[in-house]
Amino acid sequence: MIGKALHPAGLILIWLAFAFCIPWLRLSELVAIVLLLSLPLFLRHPAQYLKLLRRSRWLLLSLILAYAFATPGEALIPALGDYSPSRVGLLTGGLQALRLVALLAGLSLLLAMSPHDRILAGLYFLLRPFAWLGLDIDRIAARIWLTLHYAESPSPGEWRERLHAALQDREPEMRSVSLEIGRFSRLDYAMLFCAALVLVLMLVRGAA
Repeated sequence: MIGKALHPAGLILIWLAFAFCIPWLRLSELVAIVLLLSLPLFLRHPAQYLKLLRRSRWLLLSLILAYAFATPGEALIPALGDYSPSRVGLLTGGLQALRLVALLAGLSLLLAMSPHDRILAGLYFLLRPFAWLGLDIDRIAARIWLTLHYAESPSPGEWRERLHAALQDREPEMRSVSLEIGRFSRLDYAMLFCAALVLVLMLVRGAA
């Protein structure tokens, strides 16, 4: 599986490159990518993916309505006059919502491909250069791990309180996490080069 073959830090960088490419994608490309990313999620992790989309529904709806009513253009419902959403605004809002879905689908696939410990190892790997600036990356990594751990609590109404208690050093249960940092392989460098190349091509196309 490619998620195990690649270094987690490489996967995170590829996702970031993908996130930067999203604004430059055409509608057809965006739809194709959303379907391509959603297919494995629906096949292997349908509950988690649907839960993420359900949690984001109000944000997506608000995004569409904000563009629909704030963008000038031809009225969608002429009888409402100035109070009608515009056609171009509705289409623009739908495009922005689709971009957000693509971003969430990519993130969901990243989290599904790698356990939280590997994701944390990747973040730790990327944060190590900032240790020279005096940044306490161990503390940051611990807080990220706690957030990921308690966000999956079976009691949704309690995870925020438990997380707050843990961050305040009042959590009685202590756990140690062993991270395998590792190094980039040739495959990692090849994939990162491809991701950087695609990003450059998208930027050039957008500037043209």
